[in-house]
Amino acid sequence: MMDALIFRLKFRQLLLLQQISLEPSLNRAARSLNLSQPTASKLLQDMEDDLGAQLFERHSHGLTPTDAGRVAIRHAEKILADLGRLREDLQAVKRGLTGTVSIGAIGAALHEIVTPVLASTTRSHPEISLTLRVTTSDDLMPLLQSGRIDIALGRPMKGIGHDLLTIEEISDEPLLVVAGCDNILFQAEALDLDALIQQRWIVQMQPSPLRRAFEGIFTMARLPMPRRLTELSSVLATIDLLTQSDMVSVLPRSLFRMFKNTGMIGELPVSLPDIIGPYHLIRMRDRALSPAAQFVWEALRERAIGKADSGIG
Repeated sequence: MMDALIFRLKFRQLLLLQQISLEPSLNRAARSLNLSQPTASKLLQDMEDDLGAQLFERHSHGLTPTDAGRVAIRHAEKILADLGRLREDLQAVKRGLTGTVSIGAIGAALHEIVTPVLASTTRSHPEISLTLRVTTSDDLMPLLQSGRIDIALGRPMKGIGHDLLTIEEISDEPLLVVAGCDNILFQAEALDLDALIQQRWIVQMQPSPLRRAFEGIFTMARLPMPRRLTELSSVLATIDLLTQSDMVSVLPRSLFRMFKNTGMIGELPVSLPDIIGPYHLIRMRDRALSPAAQFVWEALRERAIGKADSGIG
């Protein structure tokens, strides 16, 4: 049955699945792919017949994927991503390069792990093309699973089995309470978490691990949650707002070090528990890395080992 499916499955069907996930209307998805509506309808029906499953529920407002449909969309995205990477790698070979490597990372991994590896790789292997996405672990795992990135530096999240991943611990991520350097709190003789409850805090948006860690800090201290919160998704916006206000925030130590010597922000003397835990180097177990991606994987791993040996952390 699998061999028959491979021969019967059409490239346009995969594109149609992907497009419907973006535009849940068969008519709009068909127009985006320059297909007639009857052609798109037949492609979808033939695919459902070949797979022996209903992929979408049809209703007056468009299409809603069934459980089988969501699985099919995920695999279609993975296949298309792999085909796109094949095209990029072949083009790279023609240019005398060895390929493209896509990395996804949380912000805490940038300053001490990722950017030094990117810099050294571009010097030692200029034939390798590199792309980097910086986002939360919640976003990294779907990107990794769908094949849109080769390597992730973050935390495995719910929704993808750890048995499907190759995971290596990279570094811990201590958290610090920070504020703009002109904040009056730096003049206080003593500070603790209790004294900061009434402050206005800048926090990441849900459901990021850093936001959950922020809430966990107060829970572990048996303190009420601060009520005056400003939610931001950008680290740069957080730094900028800290410098222009009396707000405080929680940042990973590695991110703080990026701005420590700028005179923009400082660390408040407040002890926090190690609640967020380490982040990891992650890839899909069943997806072989290209030689270029394997080189970058090893470089990231060696950088992390060297960082640990040097006592940075």
